[in-house]
Amino acid sequence: MRILVTGGLGVNGCWVTRDLLTLGHEPVVFDNRPDFTLLRDVSDEFAFVEGDITSLEQLDRACREHRIERICHLAAVYPDTADADPVLGFSVNALATVYVLEAARRNNIDRVSFTSSIGALSRMTEEHLEPQMVPVDEDFPAYPMGSVYGAAKTASELMGIQYKRLFGIDFAAMRFAAIYGIGKGAERHGSHNMIWGELIRSAIAGRPIVIPQGGDQRLDLTYARDVAQSVVKGCLVDGFEGHVFHIGSGRTYTLNDFADAIRAVIPGAQIEVGPGLDPRGMGPLAYYALDISRARRELGYEPQYPPEAAIRDWLEWTERLELTEG
Repeated sequence: MRILVTGGLGVNGCWVTRDLLTLGHEPVVFDNRPDFTLLRDVSDEFAFVEGDITSLEQLDRACREHRIERICHLAAVYPDTADADPVLGFSVNALATVYVLEAARRNNIDRVSFTSSIGALSRMTEEHLEPQMVPVDEDFPAYPMGSVYGAAKTASELMGIQYKRLFGIDFAAMRFAAIYGIGKGAERHGSHNMIWGELIRSAIAGRPIVIPQGGDQRLDLTYARDVAQSVVKGCLVDGFEGHVFHIGSGRTYTLNDFADAIRAVIPGAQIEVGPGLDPRGMGPLAYYALDISRARRELGYEPQYPPEAAIRDWLEWTERLELTEG
């Protein structure tokens, strides 16, 4: 199957591209820059289109010329960027989703698998926070007030529903728990989300790291390869009833748990984590878990990378791709 992957060179999209190749499909990567760092070993195995995700004409042409059959839509700008430039944030994260859906309609493409976010959710209520941490399911209200990013993701979900209603295009939106993975650096994704990755990078580099507080804080963490798994399943599974799916690890881990996993994989890692909650300094509303029952039931999604397995995979790919992650 010929599948357009927008943002297919990025930190999540690269794994979608890899998974599609492994499954015998033909990914066509649509991205705004030819940076093959995370796919350098397979860069000659897929077609690449350099383009602007906010151009309906370019998307339409890519779908038509490559005879695209389905779309995985991952292209986005991240929360800090969207808040700094709301017009850019909404154009890339919402209007571009409409363009992807319209390109699908024009080219008789029957499904779009879309990367949404927990940012689409409303302010979290008490039972979903410490100490109860009841997992949040897809019936929880989605009316975000905290970011342009969240507003754009919610708008994208709603427009996906309308294209399903009007034109019969299947639409699967994945809302992810906190994501970590190779390449998710603070310079692109916002420093407050990067503690877990920074712990790994510091351990790889042999650099001591101290997190002053938060060792007892629980959080649902999703490795980038599980992100990719869910997007690919949303693209390829025979059928599904829902249109929004919560994607996470199926449990929570404390920051101390994560540090212990790093030490198990990288003996001698010098990590010091203080006690208490809120290591990111974002307040208690930033920490909760997702109920992944619908994704398990309808997509066949099952998390494959708990922290220790994820860290081993991170190390393997850092070496294989000759990355400088320290």
